[in-house]
Amino acid sequence: MGVVFFVINVLIFSGLCSFFYLANVLTGNFSRLKTGWFSWLLASLFLWLSACVDEVYLPIRQTASRLVVDGYITDEAPPYPIKLTLSGAYSSGGIFPEDLVINGAIATISDDRGQTVRLEQDPLQPAYYWARDPSFRGQINRSYTLRVVLPDGATYVSSPELLKPVAPIEQVYAEYKRQATVTKQPDYYQVMIDTKDPDTPEDYYRWSAYGYVWRWTGTDPQHSSCNTCSCLVPYYGPLTNVLSDGLVNGNRITGRTVFNSPVYAVGKQYIEVRQYSISRAAYQYWKLFDEQRTRTGSLFDPQPASIEGNVYQKADTTERALGFFGASAVSMQRLVIRADTINYNQFLNRYKNTFTPPGECQNNFTSAQFGLAPAGW
Repeated sequence: MGVVFFVINVLIFSGLCSFFYLANVLTGNFSRLKTGWFSWLLASLFLWLSACVDEVYLPIRQTASRLVVDGYITDEAPPYPIKLTLSGAYSSGGIFPEDLVINGAIATISDDRGQTVRLEQDPLQPAYYWARDPSFRGQINRSYTLRVVLPDGATYVSSPELLKPVAPIEQVYAEYKRQATVTKQPDYYQVMIDTKDPDTPEDYYRWSAYGYVWRWTGTDPQHSSCNTCSCLVPYYGPLTNVLSDGLVNGNRITGRTVFNSPVYAVGKQYIEVRQYSISRAAYQYWKLFDEQRTRTGSLFDPQPASIEGNVYQKADTTERALGFFGASAVSMQRLVIRADTINYNQFLNRYKNTFTPPGECQNNFTSAQFGLAPAGW
């Protein structure tokens, strides 16, 4: 009703504006048109339309908390973290609410040969449970199942996940991409990979990547004696970068973008890329997750809904948890971008202090590292 009423108001005032305009034209009162009736009509239109907007209060949907599972086992050496929480209100980047942490759960991972490892809850990050036994390592062509017993006795199990082999990453490389200065967004390195898909059908991939990027605070290093105003900060790519080989089976995959690493300052960048083999169910889960993540809010977007994974309650298989437990082989490569093609002075002249916050690194970036290279590089 509110929309209809609004449209009717617009049509009425459009007619009034046309009437008074023609009346003034016929009588020759152009000056009056400019300074009188027309201004009055515009002001009245604004006030009337503002008064016709009805405030709508939408109720916040309240749903019961559900188990949320996030983690996977790989063919890399343990430990393997599994995150177990409850669904609820949470602000990204904030401190994880204590009431959503599951304390005292009994979680195990088992393979199809009957071997089982029990996960240990992290005392510092209690949302995480770790499989630390060095003798329990993911193996190619073995299936793995997660089992979780909550403190109230409810038992959840995952569908078995087959750990399939993954094609190796052939190379990782990057191209410098320049942004328009008016956008006030940093330039970036477009990080890409090449790989060769095997001839077998129904191979599914997921990529993850992160990079250690230089950040400055206060001013740039050449104009400062501050030892804690230049640091390396990690930046992470999306977890939803997935691909099916349905259209590329048996062919090379070239130039696949896996990460856009921002350039906030002049200096080397340290990039690590992982390529995972995933199941069809995992591929479908991450595709749906990405569709919801990239919704724009238009009228043509699908309605948002909870994305159910492969973990369900043992006593009632219709009661499903959120999230996904997976199994994957991993191919990993690193890349050091020298950044020696960026002119230092031109960079300063172009951006000045756009990406240089005041203060020191540790006050601006919680994960800042100092030194010539990040730990482990």
